[in-house]
Order: sequence, then structure tokens, then C-alpha cells
Amino acid sequence: MTNEKKVVGNKKGREISFFLQAEGLDGIRVVNAQSTAKLKDFLADLSGEVGGNFAAAVNSGQMVVTLEDEGNEFSLASTLEHAGIRDRSRVHAHRCRKVKVTVNFNGEAISDDMPPSTRVEKVKKWSIKEFDIDKVEATEHALQLCGTADRPDEDTHIGTLTTTGSCSVCFDLVPKVRVEGALN
Repeated sequence: MTNEKKVVGNKKGREISFFLQAEGLDGIRVVNAQSTAKLKDFLADLSGEVGGNFAAAVNSGQMVVTLEDEGNEFSLASTLEHAGIRDRSRVHAHRCRKVKVTVNFNGEAISDDMPPSTRVEKVKKWSIKEFDIDKVEATEHALQLCGTADRPDEDTHIGTLTTTGSCSVCFDLVPKVRVEGALN
């Protein structure tokens, strides 16, 4: 789900639109902002909507902002331009610097700490390699949140899957539904 936001920032700069995923935020948001806007400006605007831990992290300066699949953190005092956020950038905001990711498969578990901006697709590729699963078998599997039937889209940032107060997420690597039997 994508929702438009009003333009953030009042200093002259180039208007840019970027995609934001964040802790406590449902779906992906399109944020319209001036390139000269500070990261804290658009986060503060969003914190009223998200509330809870998100608002507290923004107000205390503890919010971490990264680009998708990267771990480089930007100061909340940075401008969007200085942080390298451009048109169509994919940005993530989270209070956790790292998310402990655990993947279970065939009675084994692997774990690693990853930036919250890491996509589910990247976690799947990592787990396939760690479990030494061949490419054909890998295409027949999906990541599913532990204890649920929820299989997040591959472009979902893992930080959006953490629960309140937690910096971890657990997946089971499960077979996709298979059609069995003879065709008549």
C-alpha cells in the first residue's frame, strides 16, 4: 500500500519523491520533500501518524535512517541530499541499528545481525546459501514468519517485521504450495 505525503521542507531545493518503509508503518509510503529538508523534519512529520516507539525515537534522536539494503546510517541533522536520498530512493527508518534475523529449515537454525533496511529477498538468498540448498529447490521455497502463515513480499524491509520493543525477526524457510497428482 502506497500513500502520498505532503511536501516536507520549506527551504528552496529540488522536490524529490522517495519510498519509505519504517518500524510501525504499514506498507510503503511515498514521501515528497525538498532535497534540502533535514531527515528529522520528515520523520517528525510522520511520527505523529505512527506514534509510540517511532515518535519517541525521533524525538530523542535515536532513529536510524538508511538506504535499502545498506547499513550506512545518516545523522538526523543531515539533509536528504547529503544523505544521498534522491528521486525514487528506497529509505528505511528504525530505532534498531541491527535486526537479529533467524531462519529455520529442516530442524536447523541460522542467525545473523542485519540492517533493518535489508529486504526479505536478500535474507532468503543468504539463507539458501547458508543451508546449501540448490537453486532449483530454492525456487520452490519461501520465507514465512515463524508461527504464522504470513509470507512477506520480497521487497519488504525486515525492520517493518519486528514487533514493538524487539530488534529481531524469525522466519521459517518453507516449501511453496505444490500441486500433487496426475493430470487427466
